[in-house]
Amino acid sequence: MGYYPVFVHLRGRDCLVVGGGAVACEKIAALLEADALVTVVAPDVIEQIAEWSEQGRVRWIRREWRPEDVQGRLLVIAATDDPALHREIYRLVDAQNRLVNAVDNPACCNFICPAVAQVGTVKVAVSTAGCSPALAQRLRDRIQEEILDEDTGKLAQYLGEKRSLVKARLVGYEHRQAFWQRVLDSPVPALLSLGLIGEADALFEEMLAEAVEASAPSSGAAR
Repeated sequence: MGYYPVFVHLRGRDCLVVGGGAVACEKIAALLEADALVTVVAPDVIEQIAEWSEQGRVRWIRREWRPEDVQGRLLVIAATDDPALHREIYRLVDAQNRLVNAVDNPACCNFICPAVAQVGTVKVAVSTAGCSPALAQRLRDRIQEEILDEDTGKLAQYLGEKRSLVKARLVGYEHRQAFWQRVLDSPVPALLSLGLIGEADALFEEMLAEAVEASAPSSGAAR
């Protein structure tokens, strides 16, 4: 089965987790990090989930799951040890064209959760299309240890702060993409790594001015 990789904006959106164990806790933590509105349905939950409930970070409904619980939820995660329940939840939510994931059962998912390496605003998601979560985790760990570092996060933040400026001054998607590639190949990342923000800004501005001039239509057209 093919999957379309996508990052979903969940801030302020209703999400449901059915289950209250360690696996459910892991899924809830990821949803909270995305600023989702999380409802948990389970007769009992582990201590961490109970603490989140007491803090008002999640809404805990202390009972068995009911079909009406999925109403109005953009995303539903089934994280119990009951395969039959997972199939029931999947059929109901999928029929409503909403996102549903049954933990450790790809056949009952219309999306899967990747292994994620992260530093700052940079996230790298690794998936094996459900074939081997262990391999995805191993690859994630290598990326986290060998590629991502604090400088990567700082660079992403810096480029994000410059994005609106570039979009305002440099017309055309292709021109902007080429410019960003030149920035990444320039000394700008190394200057940021050394904490030389002023020097990085000066070089960035110089490169942007050159890119704007180069992209301007020629004024010497024949008459």
